[in-house]
Amino acid sequence: MDKIQFLNLIDRYLDNQANPQEILLVEEYFQRMEKKGESLASPDTDGRSLKSVLMKTISQPDKKRGYRLKWLIAAASIIIVATLGLLLEHNKSPFPQHIPNHKIACADKIKPGGNKAILTLSNGSSIDLDVTANGVILKQQGLEIKKDKDGHLIYTASAPEAKAIETEITYNTIETPVGGQYQLHLPDGTNVWLNASSSLKFPTQFTGKQRDVELVGEAYFEVAKDKERPFKVITGKQVIEVLGTHFNVNTYDDEEFTKTTLLEGSVKISKQNQSVLLKPGQQCVLKNNYFEIRSVNTNTVVDWKNGYFIFRQDNIRGIMRKLARWYNIDIEYAGKLEGLNFTGKVSRTKNLDEILRVLTLTGDVKFKVEGRRVTVMP
Repeated sequence: MDKIQFLNLIDRYLDNQANPQEILLVEEYFQRMEKKGESLASPDTDGRSLKSVLMKTISQPDKKRGYRLKWLIAAASIIIVATLGLLLEHNKSPFPQHIPNHKIACADKIKPGGNKAILTLSNGSSIDLDVTANGVILKQQGLEIKKDKDGHLIYTASAPEAKAIETEITYNTIETPVGGQYQLHLPDGTNVWLNASSSLKFPTQFTGKQRDVELVGEAYFEVAKDKERPFKVITGKQVIEVLGTHFNVNTYDDEEFTKTTLLEGSVKISKQNQSVLLKPGQQCVLKNNYFEIRSVNTNTVVDWKNGYFIFRQDNIRGIMRKLARWYNIDIEYAGKLEGLNFTGKVSRTKNLDEILRVLTLTGDVKFKVEGRRVTVMP
């Protein structure tokens, strides 16, 4: 197998698309490197540290620099994946463990988030879904609202009662706290995954000629097809219109840009007198009040919905914002941290300590944890 083939294998491995034989090949490679004491070396580094080779590669202005850097970064990403000892969904055996033995004080006590949300009804009353028993929660205007054991909130029309009041529109709101997430099944059959620190306002019944919801934060939508009634997601900055499709919307206030990413079907995004159409695999970035279209790896966009953090040369500040929302921590920065990018795949079920320890493997970043305050240092 040449380098290009192995680089493609790395991409498939990170995206959970490698077959069992390919997974075994990657794991055996790292087991051999570990026995040689070269866990931070790529196949062509002759035992030298990965960091030193990367620095040399960056400083060399030769024609192959781009390819060599991509290769080394990909190798580094696999090392980080192996470091965490994660489980692939189709491979239940753990990866080799390479996490350093030293601990980051207090970080091991900070647990990951989970299925937590507050449902606010049209009359103003609230239901804490985290402590509410599974089963039917209530019946509301011809609807049955049920919570299942997997943390899903399901709205089901109980005909014919629903038809009698279909002209009356009332709204419910589901809101996740920092460190929370929830899945919602709307009355029209649309499924919504709500990320941490987000909210969705929606009608208890979709009547009329369209289906409108209002989003704050981040959500992934699998919209039920209905050619007669478009589905609209309204945010503070744009409107997304679909007939039936899968897409992700990130509109957090602390993020620099609003990002809409299409996985399946098509969407129309509008703002004032601007509008764009997306194709699968494209992302619309609202930048300086204008739309910018780019091609992206959708797996990295919906990683949170699939139970992971996936980083592909992500900036340390962007990574820490994601960790802050999921682990309910406050972030502070000390020193110069510009240009620190990381690649890897981390389970969202891990305690904060394990993730921070892996990020420190590069030697370029350190962490100090005091209560729920995390200070990031070079």
